[in-house]
Amino acid sequence: MKIAVCQINPVIGDIQYNKKLILEGYSRAAASGADLAVFPEMALLGYPPLDLVEKREFREAVFSAIEAIAGLTGKTGLIFGAIAEEHDTIGTNLFNSGYLCFEGAVRFIQHKTLLPNYDVFDEMRYFESAVHNDIFEFKGEKLGISICEDIWNDKDYWKQRLYPVDPVERQIAQGAQIIINISASPYSYGKREEKRDMLSSISQKYQVPLVYVCHAGCQTDLIFDGGSFCFGNTGQLVKMGKLFQEDFFVFDTHEALPKKPITVERSFEEEVTDALVLGIRDYCVKTSFKSVLLGLSGGIDSAIVSVLAARAIGPENVYTVMLPSVYSSRGSIVDSEKLIANTGIQSLSVSIQPVFEKLLEVLTPYFGGKPADVTEENLQSRTRGLYLMALSNKHGHLLLTTGNKSEVATGYATLYGDMCGALAVIADVYKTDIYALAEYLNREGEVIPRSIITKPPSAELRYDQTDQDSLPPYDLLDRILKMYLEENMEVKEITSVVGEPETVKRILRLVDLNEFKRKQAAPALRVSYKAFGYGRRFPIVQRWSRE
Repeated sequence: MKIAVCQINPVIGDIQYNKKLILEGYSRAAASGADLAVFPEMALLGYPPLDLVEKREFREAVFSAIEAIAGLTGKTGLIFGAIAEEHDTIGTNLFNSGYLCFEGAVRFIQHKTLLPNYDVFDEMRYFESAVHNDIFEFKGEKLGISICEDIWNDKDYWKQRLYPVDPVERQIAQGAQIIINISASPYSYGKREEKRDMLSSISQKYQVPLVYVCHAGCQTDLIFDGGSFCFGNTGQLVKMGKLFQEDFFVFDTHEALPKKPITVERSFEEEVTDALVLGIRDYCVKTSFKSVLLGLSGGIDSAIVSVLAARAIGPENVYTVMLPSVYSSRGSIVDSEKLIANTGIQSLSVSIQPVFEKLLEVLTPYFGGKPADVTEENLQSRTRGLYLMALSNKHGHLLLTTGNKSEVATGYATLYGDMCGALAVIADVYKTDIYALAEYLNREGEVIPRSIITKPPSAELRYDQTDQDSLPPYDLLDRILKMYLEENMEVKEITSVVGEPETVKRILRLVDLNEFKRKQAAPALRVSYKAFGYGRRFPIVQRWSRE
């Protein structure tokens, strides 16, 4: 069977646009002689649609579009993801479903069985599970259609399973000859190799071809990397979709193996660069912003965000503002000017000093004679935030924040100051990885000035300040944070690896105490296994103690 893999980038809620993508891909598949065209999970709605599915008018628009799409099909089959509704007196009556259409009608619907309820997923809030996992015979082949999570529960692959049933196993038992999994699986670095290994083992185990089709694009903070997989009946990877972009290709289930093994995972720096560029571009396109704005400090974080933004939407659409104060070093200003010249981004410079001094003049009588402290430092950051928000409002630029994961984790950022913005571009990238990205971006010539990479990082909110005045060295800090945030390790486990128990306790306490800041932060583009945001849910008010 010839199967057209249609790796699309839908827009959540834009049913007419997504319908157009599906019909265009279907027409291309039919013209190419494919027997079947396959699109991702929730292709018609975009994923995740969240509470949109609770709106009756929205659901009716979806069902109308399904009927229209089915009515335009011919002999070539079409599989795509949407929602389905069944009425009774128990549950939500709503399903995450895969539709199979041909010759002018919907011929088969398979509901999703396994509803993930961890990390960024919350499908049990909206959907019911399938009662049956059936197969459908089409053009002489028995198809087993599953939806994303349904294929992530093979008892011979996973030592610990989340669910008691395996939908794919059920379909194989009924004679499925081809496994088709439609998916919306968010990206994190390293996940694609695991996914390849798991799917390959299933194909090899059952000795059937397997087609896995995934979204490509970004939905707010969730990045979908494409990389759709097609396996022959020996578990060998035969074809893979393009990464971080839409793609279309035809897979023949009897196709010969490729002459060279397919590279599934690239370097961390290459992967994350492409992911973040896609994240910025899609956020702008899908929210109808033509340009972005950010504060340019002369440090490595704002430099990285500037370069990524220029790649995403073009340097002519990236506006930066240098916001110097009396504490800003001459070197930071010169470094920023070099970066601007190297990248071709737009820039201006506005001193915050007059406004900062006026604020001190007005507020000092109310400070009760207390000595200067972090209050005055934060006042500078909040003045910068005020400037940036005003320029964003006036010119219609999307404001980007530039804090990295190490800072966001420990609260080394100012609420309503440098945290102002609509999208946190690098808030899921640790500081040590920021340096690796800088070297990668400079691999073909200096884009980010060497002096920005080599100088000690500083917020420049007081004289002779460096980040290490408040935080341990970033290589130690990031090792602690990764173990705590991504491996769920605690003080004793972390200390057994890095030593320094008092430092470990202090860092973990900082992470916990600054939950209130993260709850008010801009959405962060997700590139790791455990990012801040919807996928990590901790209470702000809590008294659990490690003592």
